[in-house]
Amino acid sequence: MTAYIANHCKKKKIFKKREQELRHTIKNDYSQEKINKAAEKLRIAKLNIYKAEFSKNSVLPASNYVPGVNALKWEEMLIDEIVKKYSTKAT
Repeated sequence: MTAYIANHCKKKKIFKKREQELRHTIKNDYSQEKINKAAEKLRIAKLNIYKAEFSKNSVLPASNYVPGVNALKWEEMLIDEIVKKYSTKAT
């Protein structure tokens, strides 16, 4: 078993922060480059949650992490899809 287990609560807080940042950039009509960067940071934060959950619930080392169905969905989601998903919620 590993000596370090990722703090999943902290990862969830970071994800919420990234959601707010993306909504802010969309709402305030920032440049497309900044919106795309915010969406990519959101994707990374979501994937980090899945990895932390794996570490918490598994006896295997984190290096053995294999993305599940939901993680693959987030990995394959295009930036435009993420922006569209959050732009409808931002209004």
